[in-house]
Amino acid sequence: MFPFTLLGLAYTVAKDIKANFLDWTEEEKIVSRDWIERTDLQAELAAKGVALGQCRPDLLAIRQLDGWDVAYELDEAKRVARKLVFRDNTLLIVRHV
Repeated sequence: MFPFTLLGLAYTVAKDIKANFLDWTEEEKIVSRDWIERTDLQAELAAKGVALGQCRPDLLAIRQLDGWDVAYELDEAKRVARKLVFRDNTLLIVRHV
């Protein structure tokens, strides 16, 4: 398995891209726990001190008070920010620990 960094994609927290967000298109990307494990995303983010979680959209505001934010996959070449969403419409969220 090749490191995720070779794909040229970066994961970040929503608040980190808000400054340039008007220049970006937002899309949703359906993911699964299996996808997270196969791409080694969880291991890479854990090494950087970032925790992963899952949240219903209606509870996001409460989770943001605790330091969580929506996870995005950035495609800088196409200037697309893909919000990572599970099939049941819950959001993949991240928090620096």
